[in-house]
Amino acid sequence: MEYLSTNDLGRAIAVYKFYDMSNSYNAAEFSFEEAQKQTNIYKKFYFLKEAIIGFNSCYDYPLQIIYFAFDFFEKITSGEEYKKVLKDKCKKDERKGNTFQKTVFFEDIDRLKQTNNNAKEFFKEFDNYINFASNPDYGIRQWANNIKHQGGFVASDILKHDKVAYVECLQDDLLTFTTEWLYPHTPTFDDIITRLEKQKNNLTNFMDWLGDSIFGNTQIIDFKSKPKLFSAGRCTQHIKSSIIIPRTI
Repeated sequence: MEYLSTNDLGRAIAVYKFYDMSNSYNAAEFSFEEAQKQTNIYKKFYFLKEAIIGFNSCYDYPLQIIYFAFDFFEKITSGEEYKKVLKDKCKKDERKGNTFQKTVFFEDIDRLKQTNNNAKEFFKEFDNYINFASNPDYGIRQWANNIKHQGGFVASDILKHDKVAYVECLQDDLLTFTTEWLYPHTPTFDDIITRLEKQKNNLTNFMDWLGDSIFGNTQIIDFKSKPKLFSAGRCTQHIKSSIIIPRTI
């Protein structure tokens, strides 16, 4: 309410996106904790997969948060336009004909890195946190993509328990196909748990740092304005109202 009353629409929206990120984190943390309680390996694997997808989804929100908090957005006049902004604007690249080009959002980020020291330092830290999702040793981004879209992700503990045997096809003593190829990711339960613990810690620190950078309080967002570290300056939208009334859903 405080941000709306001071015409800071961007941070008002960012608050809600921050809540979305926190809710995704809490759901993933629950799945992670439940997985470690299970004695049934299939239930354990189920909760581990839910934790992977949940923690990975948390990384979708930070770009949305900074897009609004630091005024990278332009005027929004309807709910449909807001949904289109989330889909098309809060990302690095967009398709232009047969090629991909940087969005205006990321062009603005590059500009701010060159002209504003606060922005330069902010994005250096931001990139370290958000890129950890794809860390070569502890990343979960590819695992999540396989679980959701491509398949072939299964814990080796499951394969051993089920006594899975690979089928190999040979021609003139050369391997032409094997069903092992259908399982591109077969980490152990211990490997999965180790990565998830690293991701959990990174996201915890990420949210604390991001909240402090934008709202000034890592524990409670109290809606009291904190001077912005920087602004892209694209939002010129002023919320004209004589009174702001909460409406029950």
